[in-house]
Amino acid sequence: MNETTTEDLVATEHLEAFQRLLPGPDWLVELRAAALGKFNASEWPTTSEEEWRRTNLSPFEFDLYSIPAASVGTACGTQLPETQLPDGIAGRLEIANGVVRDARLRDEVREAGVVFGELATWLGESAKETPAAVQITKAVRGAMERSLELADNRLQYWHFAMLSSPLVLYVPAGVAIADRFEIALSYSGDEVVYAPHLVVVLEREASATVVRRVSSDEEGEVLLVDGGEFLVSDGARLRYMDLMRMNDEALVFRNDRGNVGRDGHVHRTEAALGGDFVKTRYVSELTGAGADAVLNGLYFAGSEQHMDVRTVQRHRAPHTTSRAHYRGAVGDESHAVYQGLIQVEGAARGTDAYLTNKNLVLGESARADSIPSLNINTDDVSCSHGSTTGKIDPEQIYYLRTRGYSAAEALRILVEGHFEDLIVQAPESIRDELRALVIARTPAEL
Repeated sequence: MNETTTEDLVATEHLEAFQRLLPGPDWLVELRAAALGKFNASEWPTTSEEEWRRTNLSPFEFDLYSIPAASVGTACGTQLPETQLPDGIAGRLEIANGVVRDARLRDEVREAGVVFGELATWLGESAKETPAAVQITKAVRGAMERSLELADNRLQYWHFAMLSSPLVLYVPAGVAIADRFEIALSYSGDEVVYAPHLVVVLEREASATVVRRVSSDEEGEVLLVDGGEFLVSDGARLRYMDLMRMNDEALVFRNDRGNVGRDGHVHRTEAALGGDFVKTRYVSELTGAGADAVLNGLYFAGSEQHMDVRTVQRHRAPHTTSRAHYRGAVGDESHAVYQGLIQVEGAARGTDAYLTNKNLVLGESARADSIPSLNINTDDVSCSHGSTTGKIDPEQIYYLRTRGYSAAEALRILVEGHFEDLIVQAPESIRDELRALVIARTPAEL
């Protein structure tokens, strides 16, 4: 078992003491220490910064949050028998409050060289000097160090200073896994903070599907400072779904970064269907000629929730393609912000990029801000964006009422239809779950 502590630590004051309890190779220890230095030298983001102009952190007292003692260490040191995995699942990880409770991987997938699990556990079990182990460690380390180097705010530094042992999915070159990998993260507690981290590496011509669910108990002010890297090498294909359904007291900050190589492809869907205060950012870097990315997103805010979602489609190589389709809905007194940027660097001639955001306003006091933008630094590109924000058309309600539907049923049908073209693009195993969550958040009347 890993070393543990019996006392919770204040997340901002006791970071150095917390780091001494964490597992990891020397490079991870050094990365945490570097992040701590950046954290101590920085301030929390303010509304004077353009990205944070509509998302105010000043009401939050981050010094009140603690790191639960139980989150230090792991409870599942080895992978369990894979025979209990349902059809269609290549591997599964279940993690409660930062502790691995279940880790399974099909034998044939493991034999193909796939690594799926907690980094510290894998390093402890692997022969560290084998070429495969060296290659995997190099890829994971490089991804994390680059993300820290590019981090630009105190929340990101805090994340890297706190992270225990990242979760890793590594698929070797030429290995195509048809079944999906599932990750279930659950959290509980009050005024506690967790820093989950995921690194996905697909080597050349590899392929995989990943579904990650993040949830919490119905009550309790949990703070997630989340992050991840997604490296898709030349000719590789990644399909990724991230479903966040935290309770209405939770705070969520997430910073993800993706890199797509030559002729690689990423299809990513994120759904923010919970949380009191949510701020996410995903940066997709297309660094190889012919790289392609599809970024889909759903968010639904109610009550007094605040959701701020940002995407960056960064084209750095010629003849790359990206599409971002984000749909949102706001009700009651909630506020949603979508910020989308298409950025084309000078070397990225032949770029084809599109960005669209559509919002439904379901309450008189609800508000949705949509801020699409372009930053083009070369000629010979096809880039555009679009945005719509509006209310339900009363004539559509009337039409459905004349067909025998009640007012509540008509509203539900129209709201579900607003999201449906993105839901059908998500992995099939999660579509009904997404529909049910959208329906559950739809008001009975306007």
